Amino acid sequence: MDDALYFPAHGRRLRRWALLSLVNLAVVAALGLLLRYKGAFCLPGVNYKYLLNAHSHFAFSGWVTTALFVGMLHVLVRSGGSLRRVYRWLFWFNQLASGGMLVSFMVQGYGPVAIVFSALSVVFTYWFAFCYWRDSGRCSLPPVVLLCLRLALVFLVLSSAGPYLLAYSMSHHLGDMVFYYNSIYLYLHFQYNGWFSFGVMGMFFWMLHERGVSIGDCGFRWFVGLMGAACVPAYGLSLLWMGPPVWLRVVAASAGVMQVVAVVVLGRCLWMRRPGPFGLLWTLSIVAFVIKILLQALSVIPSLGAFAFGFRPVIIGYLHLVVLGFVSFFLLEFFTRTGLSAEPVGPARWGLSCFVLGVIGNELVLLVQSGLAMAGVAWMAAPYYLLVVALLMFAGMLGYVIGRPVTKFMPAVDGG
Repeated sequence: MDDALYFPAHGRRLRRWALLSLVNLAVVAALGLLLRYKGAFCLPGVNYKYLLNAHSHFAFSGWVTTALFVGMLHVLVRSGGSLRRVYRWLFWFNQLASGGMLVSFMVQGYGPVAIVFSALSVVFTYWFAFCYWRDSGRCSLPPVVLLCLRLALVFLVLSSAGPYLLAYSMSHHLGDMVFYYNSIYLYLHFQYNGWFSFGVMGMFFWMLHERGVSIGDCGFRWFVGLMGAACVPAYGLSLLWMGPPVWLRVVAASAGVMQVVAVVVLGRCLWMRRPGPFGLLWTLSIVAFVIKILLQALSVIPSLGAFAFGFRPVIIGYLHLVVLGFVSFFLLEFFTRTGLSAEPVGPARWGLSCFVLGVIGNELVLLVQSGLAMAGVAWMAAPYYLLVVALLMFAGMLGYVIGRPVTKFMPAVDGG
C-alpha cells in the first residue's frame, strides 16, 4: 500500500484516536488510585461499589476496547482496507457509551442511566463486529491474522450474553447468586479470553508478518485452532467455584490442557522463526500471557481452585495480570511500533517506566497478600502498599500522556 495515501488522512485520525485511548487509560489509573485511597483511608461521599463499577466498565470499554478498535483499524487500512466514515461514527459512539458509563456508574451504580449506556455499548459491539467482519474479508490479511481477528469479533459478540443474563436475573428478581455470578463470569471470560486475547494475537501475528516472519505454516494455525476450540469450553474453568459435576470438570480440564499445548506450539514456532527481540513491553506481555494460561490450567486442581476463588486478592491479581500485564503492555508497544504513538523520550519515557514498575509492584503486593491470606495471616499494611503502586501507575501514565513528543508524520511499521 502506498504510504502517501495512508499517512496524511487516516494516519492523523488514528493517531488522535490512539492518544484519546491513552488518555482513557490515565483516567482508569486515576479511578484505581481513588479505589486504593478509599481502601486505605476514608473518602466521604464516594460509594466504593459505584466507583469500582465505573472503574471496571471504563477500563473495558474506554481503554481496552478503544485501543483494540484503533489497532485493528490500523491493521485493516495497512492491509488495503479503507477507514470508512462508519468507523468514525463507531469511534465516537463508543466514546459516548464509555463516558456515559463512567459518570452514571459513579453516580448511581447499576441504575437506569447506567443500564442505557451499557446497552449502547452492546449496540457498538454488534455494529463494529458486522462492519469489521465484512471489510476484513476484502483485505490482503494473512489467513492466520484474519482468523484471529474474526474470532475476536465472535467472542466480543458472545460476551454480550452476560449483560443479558444479568438483566434477566434482575428483572425477574431471581435472587439466585450462583446465576448472578456465573453471568458476570460469562461476560468476563469472553472479554478476557476471547475479545482481548484474540485481538492481541491477531495484531501480534500481523506485526510478525510485517517483519517478514512466515506465519502461514501449520504451527501458527494449530496454535490459533487450539486456542479457538478451547475458548468456549474454558468457560467451565469459571464455574469450578460452585462444585460442578465431574463431566464439567473434565471439559474444563480438557480446555486448560488444550491452551497449555497451544502455548507450547506457539513457543516452538517462535523459537524456530527467531523473529528478533520484542522489546521489554512485549516480553512482559508474553510472560503475562503464559502465566495466565498456566493459572487457568492449575485452577482445575480442587485445592488451588478453592484458593483462587476464595481470596479476593487472587482474583484482583489475575484480572490485573490480564488487562495490564498482557493486554495493556502489548497495546502500548504496538502503538509505538506502528507509529500510532511517538517513541517515548524524556518525561514520557520516565512515565512509561513508572507505569510498568507500578503494574509489576501491584502484582507482587497482591501475590504476597494472597500467600499470607492462605497461611491465615492478615497483612494489615497491604492497602497502603497498594495505594503506593496505584499512585505510581497513575503518575506514570499521566507523565507518559503529557510528555509524549508530537510527530508530524507516521513512521513506517516496524519491519514494513
